[in-house]
Amino acid sequence: MSLYPYLKAIKSGRTINAARFITLLKNENINFDSLGVAEFVRAERYFIHISSLELFEQLYEKHTPSRSRIHAAKQGNSHRHSTNSTYLIAKFGATAQVHIGIKCSPEKAPEEMSSFDYLTPIILIENSDCFTFCEDFLVAMELEDISNEALIIFSSGNAITHKQTQRFLSLFERIYYCPDYDLAGLEIFETLYKKLGNKIIFTMPSDLACYYEYCQKPDKQKKFINALDKAEHWKFTELTSLFSKGLGFIEQEIFLGEEYE
Repeated sequence: MSLYPYLKAIKSGRTINAARFITLLKNENINFDSLGVAEFVRAERYFIHISSLELFEQLYEKHTPSRSRIHAAKQGNSHRHSTNSTYLIAKFGATAQVHIGIKCSPEKAPEEMSSFDYLTPIILIENSDCFTFCEDFLVAMELEDISNEALIIFSSGNAITHKQTQRFLSLFERIYYCPDYDLAGLEIFETLYKKLGNKIIFTMPSDLACYYEYCQKPDKQKKFINALDKAEHWKFTELTSLFSKGLGFIEQEIFLGEEYE
């Protein structure tokens, strides 16, 4: 939970849940008594009278949603704000030796970002080794029939969900997303699906469940439960079976084989 809604309410003269606010301040190593005084109004609702305007304004500026990458940097963390543009590393065909740089930026219309036909298959590969050695990886993903005519993109985790990248991907008719088989992979797919709909395909081999012995338990059981619920929601039968048998997640490098170790 962010401090900002509480700070905004205080600035506007509205009541807040003081107990939650004080807990959030402790996370910032700030003692509430150094900031102000709480006046009881009704159960769980208090007016906050600020005694240190300087400290309050510092907190307000720090936690206000960033307006730009520069503003976020001044707040101490530029990653709080999405970048203006994205740059994709790609190659045309699994055996290609030449890599392509694609700039996705708001000043360009989507069609100006690409010289590829909209029927070109797009394959998104999550991790760098699988992108580097994608010929064998795509055989394992059962995409070998399109691997030499596809634009293959290193998707690099959650970076692929940037709004400018999604504008670029929306140009194409079919996008195969090859993820790690874990909660993050499912969440990235869901984010892409909101923009791309049925164009995006969650890609997995037909024998995925056979790899259950390589599953690793996540650090928190809730992650596993959430991932299993999502797999069942999307009717990803093989993925649901993998999770149920292995009680954990696997990363996509498992499909490269020992020769790449």
